[in-house]
Amino acid sequence: MRLRRTGAVLAVCLFLSVAGCTGLALEEESAFVAGEANVTGADELAYTHNTTEWQNVTRSVEAAGQEREVTVSNRGELFVARNADGSPGAAFAIVSSPQIRLAGQEMNPVAGWSQRDLLTEFSGQFNQYGNLTDVEERETRQVTMLGTEADMRVFNATMDGDDGETHDVVVSVAKVKHEGDYVVVVGIRGLNGADLSATSGDTETLVRELEHDSTS
Repeated sequence: MRLRRTGAVLAVCLFLSVAGCTGLALEEESAFVAGEANVTGADELAYTHNTTEWQNVTRSVEAAGQEREVTVSNRGELFVARNADGSPGAAFAIVSSPQIRLAGQEMNPVAGWSQRDLLTEFSGQFNQYGNLTDVEERETRQVTMLGTEADMRVFNATMDGDDGETHDVVVSVAKVKHEGDYVVVVGIRGLNGADLSATSGDTETLVRELEHDSTS
């Protein structure tokens, strides 16, 4: 599964493209790079690391009569658990996106997005497995994510499988701010008809084992 260039990156790109027309003064920092977010014990739950992808946007911004380049770098990690036949049965994506401050204002749209917004923006990461449809919020759970109590929204949905059938899936989404980054997790279970009960606690366990290094 390839992590696509998400709405978060596009929104940041849009802001940077017009920032030179606003008269905002640019602060000292001009490179905003997300730290690494990972799950070292994922293999204990039969999840294997699939991809790491950087999403980079560079734009020229005019500030105080001078033109400077601003670079934003998001980092994505993907883990996949497979069914007995080798087909994907569950996936867990982590996206770390840097806090962006221009003229003292927070400019990363991820900061204000709800879990449903995040699902809308990041669900394209699962397009390889079919179209996510009929999304309905089921419940909210409290999870400890990077030392912070966070709301994890759980959604019921359907998705087309490799077998041509439509299967019920469960999607969980959470977000925290940690050491200058916004860290977003999206877990999906039930791909290709995988047993939902067999992986019922996987997403919460992966979230608890999450690590984030803002200096990486």
